[in-house]
Parts: sequence; structure tokens; C-alpha cells
Amino acid sequence: MVVNSHNEWDTLEEVILGDGFPSTLPAADITFKLFFHDNIYEQDSNGVINKERVTIKKQYIEEMAEDLEAFSQVLKDFGVIVRRPKVPPAVVPIRTPYWRTTNFHCLNVRDLTMIVGNEIIETPVDERYRYYETDYMKHLFYEYFKHGAKWTCAPRPLILDHSFDLEYVCKHDPSGKAQEWYDNMLNSEAHPMDYGFEIMFDAANCMRLGEDILMNVSRENHRLGADWLQRHLGNDYIVWPVELTDTHIDSTFIPLRPGLALVEWKNELKEKALPEWMQKWDFIVAPERGEFGDYDKDDLLLASKSIDINVLSLDQNTVICHDRFYKHLQPLLKPYKVECIPCSLRHSRIFSGAFHCLTLDIRRKSKLEDYK
Repeated sequence: MVVNSHNEWDTLEEVILGDGFPSTLPAADITFKLFFHDNIYEQDSNGVINKERVTIKKQYIEEMAEDLEAFSQVLKDFGVIVRRPKVPPAVVPIRTPYWRTTNFHCLNVRDLTMIVGNEIIETPVDERYRYYETDYMKHLFYEYFKHGAKWTCAPRPLILDHSFDLEYVCKHDPSGKAQEWYDNMLNSEAHPMDYGFEIMFDAANCMRLGEDILMNVSRENHRLGADWLQRHLGNDYIVWPVELTDTHIDSTFIPLRPGLALVEWKNELKEKALPEWMQKWDFIVAPERGEFGDYDKDDLLLASKSIDINVLSLDQNTVICHDRFYKHLQPLLKPYKVECIPCSLRHSRIFSGAFHCLTLDIRRKSKLEDYK
């Protein structure tokens, strides 16, 4: 089938690779700050976040474009078909009846769309600037649909200020400053259309493990999303809610094949948060590295330092990783007969995504299996 992917590790045949490099970041409204909270909260002291528009340096844009083309060639050399989203001609204002912001390029294509078997699922975004982002892939989705793929859009959220559960950010900040930070951004009164917490989650909250889907759930919006996803997929799948991080799971936990995963944690607490049947897996703790380049104080680093574990599996024995991470990671994977292909990606922290984030695997040589 033209769309067929059940896990993160079987032989890759076709991907969508993100495209488009914005020169400015979106306005830092409450949705932007909540999503990137863990990575940008401490950067607030230098005032960068409170600028009306944060500029991305031309050098970073050019180098990111070069690296993405090299990444594309690595995929093609492996025999993978590479498709690309459309690129908006300009960043322009967008609005709904409830808020206004600007559009954004479709670069991290994994974030808002997941493939489950032969189904394309667009998830209910919680960042306003990404509201129309999957539109730039619709020409591909229509093509896949016409060739037999299923295509689903989750319930569309209004994304009001009071739609968000602040449980995670407040729980992880006992000083109370985070609550005050967001209270200052919230309207004093709820919008007339407010109906409480909404279903909001990203596809990148989920890891596909055949009949089982591991989903990071850190607040009520995600819990509602896990309920929706389970009901939508039905009895053929089990959605396992876990709390490993704030939102996206693929900078914390990357399964390489059944029973083996690359992780960022260094204690057993997060292992115990996993379903019992996964706690017996082999976990390779990703080594730290400090080689992230020299950034200026006004450069907003959106991704965490653990972004390097965001590798892409070409098959059960081959992954693409950051070239500077290669020398640290390859010795750890070698005993498991997993080979790394090094590839440059100099500004993954600026553009908030690495090899897994930048790709949406449309087709793998996989079938629906139970790995428990």
C-alpha cells in the first residue's frame, strides 16, 4: 500500500521531509511559551522571549538548508523516496474569530501528523501559529488518499487562553513563578466560547510500537487526547499514557527495535513509568555532548540539549544521527549491531527538531504486530 507504517524501526521506503526556513519565530504568545516552556523558561531573563519578533540569523537559515539537502541525499542513497511539503511564499498574519498570529513553515513534519497503518491522522495542535501548518502537505495527503489511504483530522480546538491545563509547568516549578508568569498572560475573564480544557496533543507525543502506542501525557489536554485516540483506533490498538517529559516524546525515548530503546534519562524512575511489559527492555542512555555551537544571547534555543537522541531508523540495524554525536553514540550501539550514519545538522536546537522530527515516514516494510 502507498501508506503503510506500523512502527519506528522497520525498513524505510518513503518519507515526507520538512521544508521552509523562517527568518523570524512566531509571536511569543501563551501557546508558544507553554509549548517550549521547559527549554525557554530560563531564557526569559535576557528578554529575548518578550521581543515582538525574534529573528533567526541568515547564517543559520543557510546552514540548515544545506544540512537538510545533505540529509535528503542520505535518505535517497539508502533507496528511500523523499517527498516535500509546499513552502509558503511569505510569513503572513492569520486569524480565527478568537485570536491572531502568523503562519509558519512545515519543517518538523512529524509533529502534527502520525501514520498508523494505512491511516494519516492530523492531530489537534495546541500552538496557534501551527494551526494551518499541515495544509502544506495536503497535496501529498490527497495523492495518498486517492491511492487508498485513510485520512482523519482530530477534533479542531479553539485554542483559547483558558483551554490549557497548566498542571505540568506548575508542578515542575515549586517556586510558583511559572504560575505567575502564565497568569499575567491570561485574560482576566474567560472567552464567551470557553468550555474548559480542550483535546490538544501532537503526533510527536506518540511512539508507534505495532499494536501499542506509547503516548506522553503530562496534562489534561493530553489525557483527553489519549482518550480520543484510543476510541478512534478501536480495539486493534492500545494507547499507553505515560509521563516522561513535557510534550514530545522523541527527544526522551526513541525505540530502535522491539526490546531496545535510546533514552535520555539516567535513573530508573522513568523506566518505572513505562508499561510493565516495556520495563524489561534494554535502555541505552544517550551520552551527553557539549558541542552545540556558539550562539549569541539573543538566539532563542527552542530544543533541549537531549535533541541528539532524535535519530531516524532506516531499519532495525541502521540509524541516522548527528555527525558530532556519532563518536559518542556509535560505541554504545555497536554491541547491539546497530550502525550509525553520521549526518550534519548544525542548528537543531534553533529549529527545534532533528532527524526524527524532520521526517514523516509514509511507508515502511512493516505489518501490524504485537511486541509485548
